Amino acid sequence: MQERMIGFRCKSCNRLHYPRHARCLSCKGTDFEEVELGNECKLLTYTKLYVLPEGIEISPLLLGIVEFPNGLRALGQLTGDDIKVGLRLQPRWGKLRTLGEKDIYGFRFEQ
Repeated sequence: MQERMIGFRCKSCNRLHYPRHARCLSCKGTDFEEVELGNECKLLTYTKLYVLPEGIEISPLLLGIVEFPNGLRALGQLTGDDIKVGLRLQPRWGKLRTLGEKDIYGFRFEQ
């Protein structure tokens, strides 16, 4: 189980990435270092999906863009009852969906 959310900083230009890319989106560098993103982020925007991708069991599915204190933004599933822009959330590792007979795990953002 993964307990902390990790971003990746390009060693050439310092741009932060999440998820990891083969090449930096700014300078095309290929050397990265891991950066812990922290345990709190702020919700910038979100949407509700009622037509769900295969393997998603929660309806509606809430997807949001969050921002960490270092400025990195990430997209992910949201959980909670009273979701609103500006809400402080925590990244939590857990099951996101099931594809075939395989469970897919990753980070979601919770209140």
